[in-house]
Amino acid sequence: MKRTIHLIPVLLIVGFSGIVAQTILLRELLIIFSGNELSIGVIIGSWVIWEAAGAYLGGRRKESPHNNSGLFIVSMILFSFFFTATIYGIRIAKVLAGIPPEIGAGIMPILYMSFSVLLPAGLLHGFVFTLMCTIHDQATGEGPSSVGKVYFYETLGTVLGGACVNYLFIPYLQSFQIALSMAVLNGIACLFISLPFFERKRALQATAGLLCVIIPSAMLIGGSADRMHRDAIRRQWQGKNVVHYANTLYQNIVVMESYGQYTFFSDGIPLITTPVPDIAFVEEFVHFPMLHHSSPEKILVLHGGAGGVIKEILKYPTVKQVDYVETDPLLLKTIKRFPTDMTRKELGSPLVRLHFTDGRIFVKKRQAQYDVVLLGLPPPSTLRVNRFFTHEFFDSVKGALKKRGIFAFTINGSFTYYSKELKDLNSCILNTLSGVFPNFFVIPGDANLVLASPSADTFYCSPSALYGRIVRYGFKTDLISLPHLTYRLDEDRRNWFMSSIKTPDKQVNRDLAPAGLFLNIVYQNILFTPSLKKPLELLRGIDLPALSIFLAALFSFLFFLTGSYRRFVIPFAIGSTGFTAMIFELILLFGFQIFYGYIFYEVGILITTFLGGMAMGAIIMTVRLKNMKDPARAIMFIEAGIILFAVLLLLVFSLLEVSYRYSPAFMHLLFIALLFISGIITGAEFPLANALYLEDNTVGRTVGIIYGADLLGGWIGGIAGGFILLPILGLLQGCILIAMLKTASLLLLICRRK
Repeated sequence: MKRTIHLIPVLLIVGFSGIVAQTILLRELLIIFSGNELSIGVIIGSWVIWEAAGAYLGGRRKESPHNNSGLFIVSMILFSFFFTATIYGIRIAKVLAGIPPEIGAGIMPILYMSFSVLLPAGLLHGFVFTLMCTIHDQATGEGPSSVGKVYFYETLGTVLGGACVNYLFIPYLQSFQIALSMAVLNGIACLFISLPFFERKRALQATAGLLCVIIPSAMLIGGSADRMHRDAIRRQWQGKNVVHYANTLYQNIVVMESYGQYTFFSDGIPLITTPVPDIAFVEEFVHFPMLHHSSPEKILVLHGGAGGVIKEILKYPTVKQVDYVETDPLLLKTIKRFPTDMTRKELGSPLVRLHFTDGRIFVKKRQAQYDVVLLGLPPPSTLRVNRFFTHEFFDSVKGALKKRGIFAFTINGSFTYYSKELKDLNSCILNTLSGVFPNFFVIPGDANLVLASPSADTFYCSPSALYGRIVRYGFKTDLISLPHLTYRLDEDRRNWFMSSIKTPDKQVNRDLAPAGLFLNIVYQNILFTPSLKKPLELLRGIDLPALSIFLAALFSFLFFLTGSYRRFVIPFAIGSTGFTAMIFELILLFGFQIFYGYIFYEVGILITTFLGGMAMGAIIMTVRLKNMKDPARAIMFIEAGIILFAVLLLLVFSLLEVSYRYSPAFMHLLFIALLFISGIITGAEFPLANALYLEDNTVGRTVGIIYGADLLGGWIGGIAGGFILLPILGLLQGCILIAMLKTASLLLLICRRK
């Protein structure tokens, strides 16, 4: 123990800095990817594949006890440098790719940006892990047990780092300050690895470690982090006048000023413009539903109310109360920080009640209260937004409306032509709506305005009758007039729209099967990248029966292959477990976002919980490994446990889908527990796989192959699961797919044993 006591803080720091880097880089990428949670799989997968490459390179190198500590110091110095540089690279990535900062990134930019910018940091972190396994084994001679202990202490550091980054670093420090703080911590790790100091070579290493502490500390004190932060923002927004930049618990908020106009951005997407808003959109969005109601008194605005919408609502003398819901209180605080006469009147009106909570939770608690509900969110481009366009949410809104109440929202549209992708998107959302509201009314346009009501005779008013209400109320509008109402409510245009979107496909958008989200992603990507049309059409044909046939064919091929190469079964088993672990993680992260709604803040602690479970599983199995007579039998039991957990997830999500009135606190604890358990059962397999595959008693080579296979499987799971399998299959069928895959893996292990 004395020979390795100085290695424990080193391993803790390696894990600590690794999760901090992964979390901060993930959040930075989520911002430039417009908050698209489906990119999480690609981001984590890209980090994982480069870790796998680093682990493999570390395992293939020629081992030497004389240069390992020096190589560790060099690697950690480079890791610190590239962590900081990668933050800067992410900020300007869209500029380098020729994508305007206010335009969302498509699938291909997300893939190549994630893959390229995460290369150096991920590669170095994977290399350091394998290097530490070798250093620990050379110090102790424990063989496979060294791998388990390194894995445990590194992941324990990950758990500590996840808690710190989520609750200490993110709320109080910006990204460059966090990166330089990690450089200081990595310098301390270099000092520990250079012990004992009295050897000349170690003294040189200790000097290098000391410099690694002093230089980033001086940069922090001297304000270099703040200068890098300001310069990166300036380049990210191409020199535009950014007057405010902040990361909140829910999103990134940027305020841009131009000739007295303020534009407020959420994750790069424009939300509100003041003091002169988009008059055409605001007036139509408010007045079409409000005028269809004979006497609107209680109004609910779900997001996007400030900046013109509430102003138009308050023109109605019948209005007695406006409930305005925003999840993020800092968004409205930011709007108040840059006030205009319009926003002062909107947010300061005695009729307006502000509510800072999740819109879904707020709606569920209201029963038959509102005359009009306005959903001020764009069409579903993320899971966070998609949860407001599902059957479950529409059902909640119906319960919150009075008998003659009206619900309004917008989806993508066109005045001229509906492509297949645009047809499919509109058809899916309207199919979902019609399952709850049999009476709905669509006003076609560049943005289709959809009105729905529980009452069958709500939308009967003629344009002249609607304009008569404006005259009776006595308010003025800039756009809405009798000719405009006549033009926009033309029956022939509405008939043309309904005939244009007819498709044989009757898809429904649900919480756990986000068909609307996937269709919107297809529409947006084909709009900007037409070459993706055929690949995406092929992917839409993926279903569970087709994947079952593929898995059966894969099992048959591997069964015959392992007849000659029996050792191949272990890397395949651990690779499929890496794939499974990633899919479990994504299913639970996506589920958390669907039911809870703010993964941007919680993503660090959620990933850490999963990795903490993996550390627990690894140490339990490492301790038992010394006295274990039959590791092959143990790994088969774990495979069976993974299959049972997939079935458990299927049952849990099925129950949540049936009864979606849940306690937020309970949901939070449930997902934390499920992530931890999934980490335990997948992490326990790693030490066993190393023990079964140990090649010529060379720990570095073995861990390079097994760890590489594990991470390669995770990368495939991240890429395939994030943008393909889970959006197309949904979370429930994703659980079934995992159960089938691990059944095939278990059967191969049984055949190998025989």
